[in-house]
Amino acid sequence: MTLPARPELVSRLAEDFAALQDAALARMNGTGSPETEAALGHPALAEPVAIALAHAEVLVRGAVRRAELSGLPTQRLPSLRTYVRRVRRARSQAEAVCKEQHARRMAQRRAPVTAPLDLRVARAAHPQAYLRALEEELAHRGLPYDALSVPNHDRARWARERRLMHPEIPSPIRELLDCEDDSFIQALLHDAREAENPHLAHDAVVERWSRHARTALAWGRYAIAQAERAALARPLTARSAQLDALDDAYHDTAILTARAVEAKHRTADLHDRIRDLTATGVFADLITQCHEGALARFATVHLDLWDRARQLSAEHQAGCPERAAECPRCHLALAEAVAMEVPAADGLDEDDVTREIAEPDTASDRYAILDDLLPHAVVAVADAAVGDESTVCGYGWVSENGITGRGDSMASSSGEAEVVGICNAALALLDAAGTAPSSSCVTAPKPSPSSTGPLKAPTRRWPTAPLCSPRAGSS
Repeated sequence: MTLPARPELVSRLAEDFAALQDAALARMNGTGSPETEAALGHPALAEPVAIALAHAEVLVRGAVRRAELSGLPTQRLPSLRTYVRRVRRARSQAEAVCKEQHARRMAQRRAPVTAPLDLRVARAAHPQAYLRALEEELAHRGLPYDALSVPNHDRARWARERRLMHPEIPSPIRELLDCEDDSFIQALLHDAREAENPHLAHDAVVERWSRHARTALAWGRYAIAQAERAALARPLTARSAQLDALDDAYHDTAILTARAVEAKHRTADLHDRIRDLTATGVFADLITQCHEGALARFATVHLDLWDRARQLSAEHQAGCPERAAECPRCHLALAEAVAMEVPAADGLDEDDVTREIAEPDTASDRYAILDDLLPHAVVAVADAAVGDESTVCGYGWVSENGITGRGDSMASSSGEAEVVGICNAALALLDAAGTAPSSSCVTAPKPSPSSTGPLKAPTRRWPTAPLCSPRAGSS
């Protein structure tokens, strides 16, 4: 029997990050109480659970890497790696729950069908013609062509400019908005290493936070790679300080990861709210007026198309079982019939617009670039890989004249490490030909000491966002 979620337990888990994470891991291990299991299934905890498991996954990967570098007996490593896979699976399941809930909310928020069926049929039959009519209407009103479109980026700024959201921004928020990207990333690193910045969750900033969270996370991976290299440079019995620094780097990266997930969820919530704001009020009225004007222009220029759309729509609605709901799914089939019967609008050959582009012959074109190489050119290839827990990317390269090389890089991905590998291959081949530049190696970009600070033990803390606040005294 499934127990109902107790509201007070849900509230306590939402406010106590450490307790929430422990509960999520206990559920994963099958040791959670029925009451806690019921609470974790509450919709309000879906996103906090995903954040907590993202944090936990980085920590358990760090535990495996420390075990590998500290010389733990090999027979104990498989169980640790199995645990990492279980946490990763639990995190994926939690993220799937978040996506399902978001899709359900979107379906509930979906606006009812308000446009008449004949208008929807005409628009779908020849969308380019209707788009031209709408652009003419917008130009007549002195509006830009994209005035009715919600942008993909900087939606909060767009909403403020249209007075859909409060335009005033407090000065601390304005500082975060106006600073350079490097300074903003430093604020994200400080948020993870020292003290949480409550201003990041503001509607005006959260999109920028989400955009730059990945870059901040790359700095965390770089710190882990530095600690790994420092540990590997020491004898197995003299790595204690380096392994402690590795633990600290993993803790920082765990918080950066959790905060990046939180930023993603907060941004999605912001976009949902902006979408709701555009469906009502002055902006919604403007959309309606512009489409009414566009329809009048469309019907005047393309009278045959409009008459046929109206006729088919009336005939269809006479016997459609979904007539009371304005036939929400019927317009596409009717539009296809209109498009086949009525010539393309404005003399535009629709076949020219929708002409299928021939796919290239990938089998013959894949190596076509080799046909353009100079006779004396030497071909080299590179590959790279990164382990599940390590952040140091190993790479290797080989050229057709037999020269090879390998190394490792603190790149943030195997793709970047491959670029490092091919650059090293080019320099080595130039060196063999006697034309190499003064630099003898290529490395991944390094941060300056001022940008990351020394690798010292930072003040550790749990993420303390309103979604999931820490327990007092946790470390």
